[in-house]
Amino acid sequence: MNRVRVLVVALIVGWAVARGVTAGEPARPVLFQSAPGRFEVAAVDVGGGQRVVELASEAWLLLTAPLVLPESFPSPVFVRLVPAPDWREPGPFRVFVEAGGVVSVRVRWDESTPEVLVRRALVQALIMRQAVARHGVNERLAAPLWLEHACLGWWRTRAEPAQLDALRQASARLAPPDLVQLLTWQRGRDEPPQLTDGSIWLLTLLLAESNKGAEWATLLHRLLVGEAPAAALAASFPARFANELDRERWWQTGWHTLVQARVLPTIDATGSRAEIAERARFVFSRAGNDVMVPLREVLARGTEAVVQAEMERRVAALNRVLPSLHPFYRNAAISLAEALALRDASTGKQEAAWVAFERDWADAVELAAASSAALDALETKRR
Repeated sequence: MNRVRVLVVALIVGWAVARGVTAGEPARPVLFQSAPGRFEVAAVDVGGGQRVVELASEAWLLLTAPLVLPESFPSPVFVRLVPAPDWREPGPFRVFVEAGGVVSVRVRWDESTPEVLVRRALVQALIMRQAVARHGVNERLAAPLWLEHACLGWWRTRAEPAQLDALRQASARLAPPDLVQLLTWQRGRDEPPQLTDGSIWLLTLLLAESNKGAEWATLLHRLLVGEAPAAALAASFPARFANELDRERWWQTGWHTLVQARVLPTIDATGSRAEIAERARFVFSRAGNDVMVPLREVLARGTEAVVQAEMERRVAALNRVLPSLHPFYRNAAISLAEALALRDASTGKQEAAWVAFERDWADAVELAAASSAALDALETKRR
């Protein structure tokens, strides 16, 4: 499960250094880790580092399905927030792939850095990390521009479900782009809404058309090593279309069907379970060691400034993602948010909140397991 590590000692040191408390020494980056083998963020601005590691955790959770992510990589994506006065690159961020397979991204950082820019940097780096994991370091590795925009849109519409309605309304006024034009879209050119929106619908269609994700996983594997997109699509989705005209009709039919559908995006049961488990798991640094702190103890320490700030961040994250959680897990999310929102509550209220969450969590896990077993049995019977 995802583990956001709250490095209390590092936060205190970083707070002092960032404010010049340590005289005569330059500000030094503080390290934050979303989870082992996922993202590691280095930032002088402690608040900025906290926000970016929160975004990185959200990116991993919501993009696990479309990017077919593993539980973790052998080495994380290294993110460095470079103070704006020290920035020397022509663009606002840059992704690096080193000979040993390490993927890193440097982001120009100040208080005005747009969140959408950080999201894009994280997505591009994550795509390249997956490419390296699958194919090693070579000159053919690719991070298709349409896939980058598709992941950005997928992330946005899952984190904020109301954005899906806005996307549908905007897309309804557009004609679907030519599929080959979309698949071969190159960096350095314009990024019109027809292509950015089309990317999201194409990813949605490919996932919907993929049997248990197998066809999409195959196509992703081919795209990340730079295969010709049209040929890779035909090879990965056999029997979907006989020729180029059929392929274009398939795509345009899929576009119109998805744009007209009136459903909110939902994170599947596995993703919903991971989202709540991440928010309920607290790991603090004590005497240089990471220690997992039970939720009951965290609630009891909710008046401490660092703990309280972390609880507030998690409540905000739960409320943001709540509409898109799988129905099995919504009660658990609500009860967890209510528990984390307690301030100066009595021991009895804290205990009752913890018990309510544990009960809702157990019910959700039981429902998900029973549903999965029933579906597996039905599939076995049909064979």
